[in-house]
Amino acid sequence: MKQCSIIVFGDIGRSPRMVNHALAIADNTEYRINLYGYMDNKPTQALLSNPNIRIVDLNLWIVNLLKKMPRFLFLLYAILRIAIQSLYLFLLLLFSRKQEFILVQNPPSIPVLHVVSLIKGIRRSKIIIDFHNYGHTILALQMRNKFILKMARSYEHQFSRSYDYALCVSQAMQKDLQQNWRINATVVYDKANINFNVINKPKEKHELFMKLDFHWQWEVLNSNETLFTEELNNQQVIEKVNRPGLIVSSTSWTKDEDFNILVQALQKYEDLANIEQGREYRKLYVVITGKGPMKEEFKEIFQKCNICWNHVKVNLAWLDIDDYPKLLGCADLGICLHYSSSGLDLPMKVVDMFGAAHLYLLNHLMLQHQKNGIVFDTPDDLFDHLSQAFRYESNILQKLKKGVEIFRTETFDQEWRNKVLPFIRNLK
Repeated sequence: MKQCSIIVFGDIGRSPRMVNHALAIADNTEYRINLYGYMDNKPTQALLSNPNIRIVDLNLWIVNLLKKMPRFLFLLYAILRIAIQSLYLFLLLLFSRKQEFILVQNPPSIPVLHVVSLIKGIRRSKIIIDFHNYGHTILALQMRNKFILKMARSYEHQFSRSYDYALCVSQAMQKDLQQNWRINATVVYDKANINFNVINKPKEKHELFMKLDFHWQWEVLNSNETLFTEELNNQQVIEKVNRPGLIVSSTSWTKDEDFNILVQALQKYEDLANIEQGREYRKLYVVITGKGPMKEEFKEIFQKCNICWNHVKVNLAWLDIDDYPKLLGCADLGICLHYSSSGLDLPMKVVDMFGAAHLYLLNHLMLQHQKNGIVFDTPDDLFDHLSQAFRYESNILQKLKKGVEIFRTETFDQEWRNKVLPFIRNLK
């Protein structure tokens, strides 16, 4: 049986596009797949149970040990980490069975691209690069050293040219790759997740809410009810008439997401609801999922807000990978605060929201304003949209839902079979 490799060089459980690639290859070809990445969080059961997919954890104890080095030695740590990870990945690919092709996620660019370029030269494997964004533009959010940024861009440009087939996530990125790097990439749009099972029945929602145990401070719930649902004596489950609006936002808590916009917008909504004493505007329950470097900072901010706010509550939750899409399916609204470091990429969290919920977002190329979502740029913009959507008599969310339903009719698997499968079948 022929083999191929997929290299994520990130958390597999939080890399849905690459997981979708793996599942599509397993379902549509006879290849066995080696999926390289970090097992920081549990991947989906569909991935773990697929007999044609073998997950290779790239976590190394020595790299984890190096993370404890003092901050002033960061540059030394970065050099050592890159050297160790490069050697480890190179040896894994060199001494495994020949890989007919290697599918690489970019970014991260370093150290993956030069390793697969070497393997291509030695073992004649074909290289597919899937451009989600540019590594050097993400690096620019974290540092200002012009020399290092220039070297990173040169590295990414040079080793990207080893590709045999290139994919990208948007027409804007396709155009930029062609104009600036002379790379001809095929746009493969992120679509609704292949295994994105949205729950719609009140009983299923009730079971999820009972499991997650969301609560409103100082409010006592009976054993047969949640904030949003209630089980009647005849075991029928209903959604509460005056339930809070449920908003979900997923984040990596990094600098390319400005949560100050959300904090200020929610404060304005709280002030407005207080003036109206809750007569006209629904309460809001906001669930923010994810891990990242800025989480503790905003955790402290939202804890203080929760003490003062009466009409808005924020829960920084951590969900199982299988519960996340279910919660999105229950949400009235999804909020994405991601903006692109390059201005060209499409965050996968947006596609997940399209796959399961209504959507507000900051900057998204597939969104049609007022049709399948609403674009906002400032806290005032977001507040205006929230206040319009969550008035008791508003039908805005119902209108947006119709636009989202059109997006959900097309899946990633269909997109993949049209644009990626022909290349794989023609490999020689």
